[in-house]
Amino acid sequence: MIKGINMYFKRNEPYRYTFSKPVDGRLTKTETDDTVTTNVQILDVSNHGAKIYCPSVVNLQEHAKISLTFELNSTFFQSPGTIVWLKQFRQSLELGLHLDTDDEYKEKILAELKQMAKNKTQ
Repeated sequence: MIKGINMYFKRNEPYRYTFSKPVDGRLTKTETDDTVTTNVQILDVSNHGAKIYCPSVVNLQEHAKISLTFELNSTFFQSPGTIVWLKQFRQSLELGLHLDTDDEYKEKILAELKQMAKNKTQ
């Protein structure tokens, strides 16, 4: 477990947005001795985290340092982070990520999520 962060960290975070259709992204394991990059689908996202689906089984584990990249409404996002939890299925993975975001990322993601929520209700 990462200092006070556990599998249920998402419940305490405002502005978590669950996508009706997952958003494509890329996850890179950034540890120098074992780098892995794979396509992922982002199921939900917030200021400090994301829940993602990885359609293939790759060498990832809890506490691994990662970088997540994705695009919302033509706005590019990239953030380093850590895998907080991992569920392995037969031929896929589901992961919970804690993202180390800065103020610029938080402002951009909040603006994009609000716009997506507004568009969804129209």
